[in-house]
Amino acid sequence: MRRAPRIVLAVAMVGATALTGACSGGGADGGTAEAAPTGSPAVGADESLKVLRDWTDRHNKAITSGDERLWRDTVTGALAAPVTARVHTYGRLPESATISLANPVLYVPRRPSYPKWFGVAALERSDGKDQQVLGVFVKTTAKDAWRAAHWLTFRGDAPDLTYDAEGYAIPAPDRGLPAAHAAYLGKGDTGGLIPDAFSANARKAEQGGWKVTPGRFRPGPGPSYALRTSDGGSLIWYGLTQDATLTGGTEDALPAEVRDFLAKDGRKPGGTVHASWQWLAIGYAPPSGKGRVLGESVSLTGAR
Repeated sequence: MRRAPRIVLAVAMVGATALTGACSGGGADGGTAEAAPTGSPAVGADESLKVLRDWTDRHNKAITSGDERLWRDTVTGALAAPVTARVHTYGRLPESATISLANPVLYVPRRPSYPKWFGVAALERSDGKDQQVLGVFVKTTAKDAWRAAHWLTFRGDAPDLTYDAEGYAIPAPDRGLPAAHAAYLGKGDTGGLIPDAFSANARKAEQGGWKVTPGRFRPGPGPSYALRTSDGGSLIWYGLTQDATLTGGTEDALPAEVRDFLAKDGRKPGGTVHASWQWLAIGYAPPSGKGRVLGESVSLTGAR
C-alpha cells in the first residue's frame, strides 16, 4: 500500500536556481501577476538557499544515523509519523541514501508572522538516480529550524500558479479537498472529489488475502498548505491519516512494511492486525466544483 508518484513541473528545470518572489513579473512559469499585497515574504532571497542546504545536511545526518531525535529536527506534521516508523523498523540507511537538491524553485507566499512556510520544486539526487520532488518547508517560531512538512516525488503537470506584482505566490484556501478525499476513501462519497485510480484501488476490501475494513480517514496531522492557481483555484499539499483493521490472512501475505514493523518488536500477527498509515497528497481544487488528486504516497505509521 505504497506509491511514489513523480512531478515534473515546467518551472522546475528553468535555471540553476530560482526564487519566485526574487524576480519581477509573474514568476518562472508565466503565472498571472496580481497587485502586490502588503507583508513580508516567508523567506528572503538571501536566506532561501541556506535554508535548503541546512535542511539537506540535517536530513542526510539523520538518515545515516538512525537516530529518531535527529529526525525530529528535520520533519514535522504529516511527515513525522512515517519517518519515525521507518527509523524504528529499518534503522539507519547507508551513505548511498543521502540526497542533494539541484535546480530548486521556491514558491514563496507572504507570511509576516509565524508559522511561516513555502513550497519548493527540485531535482532530488540520490544513489546515482534523479527524481523530481515537490515539498513544503515550515518554520513554526523564530527559534525553530525549517522543517519539511510535505515531500512527494510526482509525475505529471501541476496547474500554473498566480503571483502578485513582485512575484510572490498567493496563499489560497484548501476548499475542503482534504476532507473530501477522506470522505471518499472512508465512505465512497464522491460529492466533493473526482477519485483518482490509486484512491479507488485503496478502497478494495481485500489485500494479499487479508480482508480490509474501509477504516477511518481524517485530514492531518498538521494543516494543509495551498497556493492560488491562475484560474482562481487552489494547489494544495495535505495529509490524511488512516486506521484500518486487517483480518483472516497469513503472515506471509501481509504487506511487507506491516510484517517488518511487527517483526522488529518480536511480534507475529494473529487473526487480526490493526494498522495505521499516513497519506501525503497533492491536489487541485477549482473555484467551483469537485477537486481532484494529483498524486499521493502512503506509508505505515504503526501496527499491532
